[in-house]
Amino acid sequence: MVTYRLATAADYININAFHNRIDKPNRTMEQFYWEFRDGPIGPSIYVVAEDGDKIVGTNCVIPINLIDSNGNLYKSGKSEDTLVDPTYRGQNIFNNIYEFLFEECKKQGVSVIWGFTSANKPFEKLGFEIPYDHHQGLAVNYVLNSYNYLITLNPKNKFLDKVKIIALCLFSKLKFKLNIIEKSYKYEFIELIENSSIVEQLIFSNLEANPSTFSIHQNESFQNWRIYSNPNYYQRNSFVFKDKNGNLIAFFQTNTTKNKVAYINQSVFLAEIDDQEKSKMIRIVTNHLFKKGVIIVRNWLFDTNDLNKNEIEVFNKAGLFYLNRGIGLVWKKLDDNDLSPNNFYLSRIASQGII
Repeated sequence: MVTYRLATAADYININAFHNRIDKPNRTMEQFYWEFRDGPIGPSIYVVAEDGDKIVGTNCVIPINLIDSNGNLYKSGKSEDTLVDPTYRGQNIFNNIYEFLFEECKKQGVSVIWGFTSANKPFEKLGFEIPYDHHQGLAVNYVLNSYNYLITLNPKNKFLDKVKIIALCLFSKLKFKLNIIEKSYKYEFIELIENSSIVEQLIFSNLEANPSTFSIHQNESFQNWRIYSNPNYYQRNSFVFKDKNGNLIAFFQTNTTKNKVAYINQSVFLAEIDDQEKSKMIRIVTNHLFKKGVIIVRNWLFDTNDLNKNEIEVFNKAGLFYLNRGIGLVWKKLDDNDLSPNNFYLSRIASQGII
């Protein structure tokens, strides 16, 4: 008989061994502890399904605070680590784990559960909304290297798929090269080596200018967890731009993998900065990464509110190739809050940055 309960710290090694056996990600305990024990506002609410003393299913939420334009905080849970032993499928374990998790989240004051998935139907059956997908932006520096990297992302690619990928790489390279924007001399470009509170200030300036929106509360605790303590990162870089008076007006955070793929996790500008200057700064950061030997720059984009739509526009003007293809955001309210997923100001920072 399968039973359900909250996991304790004593279960963590067995949980990770279960995932490594079923899903084969070769996840270390350091990675597990960082993601599920050492979260920005506390450990995950983690549920296990057991048959006797054998773990046969898992699911959890990572507690993450959201903040609106009035400074109100909402405790949310980011859904992660959903897995059922294949030999136990068909026993409603997925649904039962979530129903148990919903009740535990309510007890702990979680207002909404959200996350990203390509498996839409199981979540819809549990009452989740899937209002939109994320999209992608990319800039190719080295065509052949980028092609060789991109085809590995889907081992089922057929010949026509590979033709489309090489064409994508060529078009992206050409677009970035031909999309010349006059260099800006208005702002100073600086590479940081440590955390900066500027991102929280910049995000809030945009929330205040768009009162219906909200975002992840990216305070120092969140930044330290998501970026600076992340054991999955090979090389992390943070960049800021200052005006002539020394005021910080833009922040970029990137990570680069061992195979020289760079991800823009965050790009935030002071609300009043105009689009042309934003695009100039994006090109400066992208070219800086190219000079470091990066083969391709990638990021997440969304088109569901004015802030995210503007981000698509400025990245497009900067010469990045826009790809309307991604996975869905899942969203489920657990109380009567007024948060709408369409007003969620999102970037790749909403992932855990696990490559």
